[in-house]
Amino acid sequence: MTFKPHQVDGYNLARTFAAVHTARMGKPIESDKMEEFELEFLKQNYVLDHSRRVFVKEQLSVVKNLMKNELVGQTRFRRLLLGCKGVGKTTLLTSLLKVTKALYPELLTLYVSYAASKKRLAELVCCELRKCCRRPNISDYLEHFKEETQKIIRDQDLDIYDLLLNDQEYFCKLGITSGEARRLVVQADRPPIFERLSTFLEQEGQRLFLVVDEFQDVYSKRFKEVGCPTICDVLAIGDNASGRIHCIISGSSTHLRQLAFAKLPEQLCSQYPNYEDVDLNSTKYQACWIYPFLDVDSFKSLFKRLKTLQNSSYELTEEEETATLYDLFNKTGGLPGYLFQSVMERNISTYHISAKSVVFYPPDERAKVLLAIYKALPRVADTSNSLAIAASTTFLIPTHISQELLSQAENILYDMSDAGLIRYITSDQGVKMIGFGDPLVFYATAIQGRQTITAYEAAALCSPCGQAMAPLAENVACRLLAHAFKQINKLNHPVTYSDVPLNLCKEGVDAPVSFAHYVMYKELMNGKDTFGADSTVLVPSDEEGKNIAYRIQVTLGSSNIMTHSETEATGKKCHDTAESIANKFTNRVKSAMDAYERSKIPLSSCIHFLATTRDITPDARSHFDSKNIHILDKKYLYEQVWPPEVQELGPPYSKS
Repeated sequence: MTFKPHQVDGYNLARTFAAVHTARMGKPIESDKMEEFELEFLKQNYVLDHSRRVFVKEQLSVVKNLMKNELVGQTRFRRLLLGCKGVGKTTLLTSLLKVTKALYPELLTLYVSYAASKKRLAELVCCELRKCCRRPNISDYLEHFKEETQKIIRDQDLDIYDLLLNDQEYFCKLGITSGEARRLVVQADRPPIFERLSTFLEQEGQRLFLVVDEFQDVYSKRFKEVGCPTICDVLAIGDNASGRIHCIISGSSTHLRQLAFAKLPEQLCSQYPNYEDVDLNSTKYQACWIYPFLDVDSFKSLFKRLKTLQNSSYELTEEEETATLYDLFNKTGGLPGYLFQSVMERNISTYHISAKSVVFYPPDERAKVLLAIYKALPRVADTSNSLAIAASTTFLIPTHISQELLSQAENILYDMSDAGLIRYITSDQGVKMIGFGDPLVFYATAIQGRQTITAYEAAALCSPCGQAMAPLAENVACRLLAHAFKQINKLNHPVTYSDVPLNLCKEGVDAPVSFAHYVMYKELMNGKDTFGADSTVLVPSDEEGKNIAYRIQVTLGSSNIMTHSETEATGKKCHDTAESIANKFTNRVKSAMDAYERSKIPLSSCIHFLATTRDITPDARSHFDSKNIHILDKKYLYEQVWPPEVQELGPPYSKS
């Protein structure tokens, strides 16, 4: 697959690298290097959306200033990178380290993940320095020690890195008692460890770019010994103004921001025994977020890029891809980790976020925020593009258009952003913007805790090609039709819906599933749709031992249903003409009745219904009338079938 330059975010990123390198070196990067940098990002994820591009450009600028020694005396350039699990923080950060190392080979880079490591951060930094730096003359670093201590160090030929790390422990290793070791350290009257490290870096002409990932684990009981010292190390780095150490901390917990800035709710403190109200300072580690791929272009680019990189067999027709992208967008929420899984396995059966995480009763502050966003969110007029519909559920809107949003406390909005419920950002123009953080949160908000349909079913109904969704949109519609079927057919008995299909056998003797009257079944033959009906309701016939089959075809969407001649005259494409829909019923009635007969469900007659949200032209309606097909049109469905939560989903379920 070939990308045009403007379609590949790595292309623009590479140009940024070239500009930085030119500013530093006075000449452009060689073309092969440029391709290497571009590939470094593209082969892992990348495609960069707006939030990632902003972050990467900022970090490249920071590293440039770090290498030019322009951060001396500053402490506000370090970052706390936030984002929900699966959003790609680790991939972004490791890629960023590789790219900056390629740009600046002399820069020391270190990635530490506390999902794997159990060592104190200062120790890991010293270990890295030991690997990367020459062994210096230790005499240069003994000026604060008294002569007796200096003699011990020289006699033992001590390693400067251990000395930098922890004087007291190292003296104990030499056989000196802990009390004596403590006395020697106190007598040395030496500055804090990262001040010593930055002095060492300066003397060695080195600079360090440090990434600390999964930082929330440091607060857990797993880090009983080194948790608090490591937190203090990170705090010390934030206070360090030498201009020699850059640091980004990150993690996957929704509570990371609260842990870092000493705002953890009291009821959660027991989960994090190393939490001691140590504030890392939000001005020295400024919080920034990266978000899922929630706009149409970036999501499609990511999907295509993942297919290409993994040599995926995900070969789809244009129609299948439209339906699949809608399905994947709703289920993955635009998260690269989940999308990668779906491309690799060609299947992702669950939603990455649970609708149960959106609480509406009692109506807490979160619910008020979500409902305010829902009310203010514009609806997409073009219902023919399913991915555009899905993306519209997460549009960003300015907070000032809603007084209810303006009045919300920022700490609530940031907590909701941490949980992935919303996105809350400041635009390039300085405007506060807010939107749903995931399509499913939109649908959960749309139904507002009502029980007729679920958030997942609402997502399925909103797809013009709902056949890609699970649950199927047509199955949801049939279940809602079942509730209204007594009134529709003036039956003397209510109709219930069954999730177990009535599976007719082509050559069988018995129906594999015993049937009951006044139950709406999905009609299948050998496990597949059969003879044009989506669902069937069987009621007793006046003829003894026989049944009447009310067979229902559901057609959802918003395009017009026209006759074949009308489509030819207008030149419009029509997936189903009136003739093709009618043929599914009328041309196969005898075959359907025979199938029921073979399965020992004899029929006296079939009555056919077409339930559709699509507008029907007069000529098409006349054709259906001539074939004795009863129409349940958009107006009828709105007035008699759809519950309020479906009506409020907008076209094609709304009144207009």
